[in-house]
Order: sequence, then structure tokens, then C-alpha cells
Amino acid sequence: MWKLLKKSSKLQWLGLIGIVGSVFEITSLTWFYLFWLFAWIDIFSPVRSVTNSLLFLLQNLAMLLSIPLTPLLHGFRLPSKESYVPQCQYSLPFEGKWHVVNGGVDKKTSHSWYMYSQRYAYDFFIVDEKDKSHSGSRDILSDYYCYKKTVLAPADGIVVAVKGKYYDTPIVEVGQADCAAPDVRGNHIIIRHSENEYSMIAHLLKDSICVKHGDKVSRGQKIALCGNSGNTSEPHIHFQIQSGKSFLFSAGLPISFTAIMIDGMMKMKSCFITNGTTVQNI
Repeated sequence: MWKLLKKSSKLQWLGLIGIVGSVFEITSLTWFYLFWLFAWIDIFSPVRSVTNSLLFLLQNLAMLLSIPLTPLLHGFRLPSKESYVPQCQYSLPFEGKWHVVNGGVDKKTSHSWYMYSQRYAYDFFIVDEKDKSHSGSRDILSDYYCYKKTVLAPADGIVVAVKGKYYDTPIVEVGQADCAAPDVRGNHIIIRHSENEYSMIAHLLKDSICVKHGDKVSRGQKIALCGNSGNTSEPHIHFQIQSGKSFLFSAGLPISFTAIMIDGMMKMKSCFITNGTTVQNI
């Protein structure tokens, strides 16, 4: 039943037709606004308590508010790969080969261009030779290659925020995501690397975080395990660099990696990565 309801939640987007009706004063089309009621299926998911659903709703409303406010807070001069000079150089936050499924440093490849803190974020999966991210059943978290893999600190820094008590989100239909936690990030860690550079690593495994607020960490240090907490379709690592501690109102920063391999080619100097590539630390 829940899978059927989850599919029907997509009907909410028919509510956009109501906007057309309002703009062109076509009364019959304004009835399509009623389709926005299907959004409540996503808001009050059975994988969350009512309290967590309300907190999830508030965070999503704040994320919408951040779209007009963030450029204003940064003087309409958001960082770009051409204008921003990185204060730190970063390693990849994992061991071994991972696939860049989502993310890049331009609008075409961006993780979420208009969610400004996530503009230069990345989603990393482990895939096999058939580009599958799991063996066995796609419904079983432990069958995913990256599940419970070690997560590393991407650079030296100080831990400024930790959340680690959220349960994994169950796998839903292909192409869909859900969120068992009240926070889209699920379990996550924020590390301050310099005055204006903070890393945020999300979707970590419950009770796997082995650092706490105020800890100093070193590049390559184990800090957690990969999980499936938060708003996610399957286990993966979400990684971003942002200008401040705030997930909502910081500006995303283009990430310069050093000493990595991209599709088997060694890159010792600073470089950017993009979706569709396979990457690893050297």
C-alpha cells in the first residue's frame, strides 16, 4: 500500500498547472492546485514519526527560503570555479574506488545548482563492472557495495557538528527517495578546515561516528561508516564544502582535490571532478 501511495505522490506536480490557470485567468485550470495535496504523502511518511515529519517539513520550508536569501546574504557574489581561490586542498572522503554519480563544478553537472550550499556537492557510490551499486536484492541495505564502508576526514580540521543517532531509511522504489530522519542529511559530520571552509559529509550509519564536537581530525582519519540515513534512495556518501557551518545559508564552494586518480589517470595537482567518473585517492 505504501509503495502505491508513494508513486501517487508524484501527482503533486500537476499542481503546477494551477499556476498557469492563475496567470492566464483560466478558472478550470486553477482546480489543479488541489493536486498539491498529494505532497502530504511525502511530508507525513510512515517511516517517520509525526514529530519528525513536522521537523522535516520545517527544514524543507527553510531550504526553500534559502533560495532567495542565500545570494542576498553573500552580496550576490556566489563562489565559482573561476573566481574562488581554495583555502585548503582536499582528499576524497573514502578508501578505494568510488563512482561520482552526481555533482560537478558547473550548472550542467551540478548536484543542485539552486540549492546554494549544495551547488558543488557530490554523491559517491561504489559500482561493479556492470555499473550496479549492489549485489543480490536492491531492497537489502547490506547488499550495497558501499554500505558500512569507511568514511575519512577529507582534510585536517576541527569537528563542529555531529549527528549520529538516526536510523537508516528503508529502500523504496527505483528512482525515488524517502527520509526516516527529521533532517535530510541524516547522520552527518561538519568539519571546519579554515575560517571559511567547512566540509559536510552526510547519510552516515547510525552509531558509527567515531569523532565528537571539538575533536581535531587529520586528513585520511577514519570518522564514520557509510549508511543510508536521511533523504536518500540508497546507500552513498554525500560530500560538500561550504563557506560556513550553516547547511541552509552557506555558499557551496568548488572542491579542489589533490593526489587522486580519475578514471585511472593520476592527478597529483589540484583538480576538479565531475559526474560519470571513477575516482580514488593515491
